[in-house]
Amino acid sequence: MENISLELIEELAKKINENSLNEITLEKGDEKITLKKEIRREVVNTATYVPQSVSNVAPKATATSKKEDKIKGNIIVAPMAGTFYRSPAPGEPHFVQEGDSINKGDTVCIIEAMKMMNDVISNFSGNVTKILVENGEVVQKGDRLFIVE
Repeated sequence: MENISLELIEELAKKINENSLNEITLEKGDEKITLKKEIRREVVNTATYVPQSVSNVAPKATATSKKEDKIKGNIIVAPMAGTFYRSPAPGEPHFVQEGDSINKGDTVCIIEAMKMMNDVISNFSGNVTKILVENGEVVQKGDRLFIVE
């Protein structure tokens, strides 16, 4: 009977990275090995309150922050540059929709930065009145993502 060698395990690990796989399983005789790539997620606290009197003082104009100069309510902004995702994985429901009620501490989206998934959480409760970014859109730190009243 032939054993699963360390060289074979290393080759499988290399194949996972080269082919963007999350998991690979090998069975050889009575032996079975499964290699899984760990996907790290961090929770990032990102909410910002923009008082009406200074609401026109916003982050630099970008595709995601040009929408409105005067905004009533609270703004959730991107804590970092990366790719904005509305759901935890493709095909899964969105974290929030326009009109949804959210609570302080709720995850509202994910920003992928350097292959790390970062949960973006709200610092306040209220109703999501506007989602300012499209799913899969690249955002910059400080870009407006949601309006919550």
